[in-house]
Amino acid sequence: MTPNKEDYLKRIYERSQAPGKMTNKEIAQLMGVSEPATSEMLKKMIQEDWIIKDKVKGYLVTAKGMVQVSNLYRKHRLIEVFLIQNLGYASQDIHQEAEVLEHSVSDQFINQLEIMLQFPDYCPHGGRIPRQQELLQEDFTQQLSQAETGRDYSLRRFPDQPDFIDYLEEQNFHLGTSFHLIKKDSFLQTVELQLPEKKVSLPLNLADQLYVEILQ
Repeated sequence: MTPNKEDYLKRIYERSQAPGKMTNKEIAQLMGVSEPATSEMLKKMIQEDWIIKDKVKGYLVTAKGMVQVSNLYRKHRLIEVFLIQNLGYASQDIHQEAEVLEHSVSDQFINQLEIMLQFPDYCPHGGRIPRQQELLQEDFTQQLSQAETGRDYSLRRFPDQPDFIDYLEEQNFHLGTSFHLIKKDSFLQTVELQLPEKKVSLPLNLADQLYVEILQ
């Protein structure tokens, strides 16, 4: 499978985890290419049984495709752990490096890297790292936007996008931070949180991408 197809497969999987139906135009924007080029690629991927059309989501990754997606996530997330633990990278700087390296390193290299890193369970952004030949299954799937108000939570997973991470850093909102969900404002489309040091108001579309764990 070419690196370009691998990137398409990952983007389609990631988009399928979000609400709403994806379109060819949206996939083209995610990939940074023209819509006709995207349509042609999607036809090929359907023929090769990587994805299928779906009335609700637009497209879904097949069982065959999920094996490939899981392997890509395994490579990507192990590389991210290595970059931070062994090379001193900041968390907002590792995504692009891992995006490049995941396509070029062998399975044998990744297996040895996993052993060297002592089989980490999670990437620096809270995503589950699949074991060899294991399908990707996230441990933390409760979106902040869907959480019950008046309860205490811990931030457990967020996207590994540099701008997103910078924003969380500015709010002093880190992986493992405990907070109280004060309220949701449907008119302003925000959620209000009490962090250890201050109150913050986050856009609802950002809260859609933050995954939390309730504290007892």
